[in-house]
Amino acid sequence: MKNVKLFGLTCFKVNLEITRPQLDIDLKYLLLESDPNPDYYARNDFPPNAEHANNWHLYLLVKNRINCFQDVVLRNKEELKKKSGLSSNNRLFPGSMTFKNETYQCVRIDITEPEKLPQLIEEFNKLGVKFVKDQKFHPYRSFVYYKRYVDYIKIEDGIYQDSIDSNRYFIHVDRHLKFEEFEKGLEQIKNKCEFHQFDTFLTDMMYHNEVHDFIGVYSKHCQQERLGELKNEINLTFLK
Repeated sequence: MKNVKLFGLTCFKVNLEITRPQLDIDLKYLLLESDPNPDYYARNDFPPNAEHANNWHLYLLVKNRINCFQDVVLRNKEELKKKSGLSSNNRLFPGSMTFKNETYQCVRIDITEPEKLPQLIEEFNKLGVKFVKDQKFHPYRSFVYYKRYVDYIKIEDGIYQDSIDSNRYFIHVDRHLKFEEFEKGLEQIKNKCEFHQFDTFLTDMMYHNEVHDFIGVYSKHCQQERLGELKNEINLTFLK
């Protein structure tokens, strides 16, 4: 049986390159995209991410401010997928991001069936969620925040694995990190490490009235026993 030690709604924090997706769909709404694995091939001239051909991370910006927006998305996400004809492997997350120096509530959509986006938008409209109309923009970087429920499987002290994605890990950090500090420290760690095939991100979650902070790691190639080495490097970098 899986050794689930922590569980709860988790806030993911990432700094991503945002662009317009190359999809043949006329939505009339602003549709944004980030690379599913933005840093995975950033070293050693690895080829582009082959999975991107059938896996999109898309964003719709909310035009009207919605009270308790994350609750609206989380409460209705399964029904929204069902009514839109989306299969269960597609996922919806409430979040926020910047666009043209303004912060918007947004829906992050991890999707393999983008042709069903018009139906999904129509169902959101029925809930009173209106999206920003399409407009011209240049690719840019944005801080993206989104929330999803996570069961944390304990691998060893301070290291956990995502119950639904065996390639995603969480390394516990004993203090809150600002994003700029996190990015600078991880760059130092990657420069010292011969293994670079992993993405990193920040997360935090509330559990029993306590906030737990993590550095997230995504890798399909990293052996689990090396995560302890990475944890040691993280402690040396951030807890000194």
